[in-house]
Amino acid sequence: MKIEYLPPVRVAYFRKVGVYGLENQVLMKNFKRWVKAEGLWENAVILGIALDDPTRITAKNCRYDVYLVTNKTNFKTCVKQRVIQGQKVVVFKIKHTEEVIGEFYGQLAQIISKNRLKVLKQPLIERYKVSLVQSGYCEILIPIK
Repeated sequence: MKIEYLPPVRVAYFRKVGVYGLENQVLMKNFKRWVKAEGLWENAVILGIALDDPTRITAKNCRYDVYLVTNKTNFKTCVKQRVIQGQKVVVFKIKHTEEVIGEFYGQLAQIISKNRLKVLKQPLIERYKVSLVQSGYCEILIPIK
């Protein structure tokens, strides 16, 4: 666990609206294919963010975004772009497996309590640095005060 300040960053992104689950994995797979087709795969940083709480928003209206952190603004194909605001986060490096990621989310309340984190009411961020993923890891970022 480490504390980090994420500066504001420009991103290109895909969005899926609907129930969280396997479709999110399909979106990520398609997004990675797009990143490679754009020639941006090497040293890529991809973020996955579930924007809505399914206990407060109808599942069919939940949004899931996948972002490529990039300063590039012209792409071969049409893609949404925006700037994500900067924020302070606590970073957890974990194994990049469905099982370990699921366990992390299942223990999230205990992790927050154990580490006495003052969490903001903002979505968690899954960060996939290609160099880290190739070593079998990813990161979960929790926005904090």
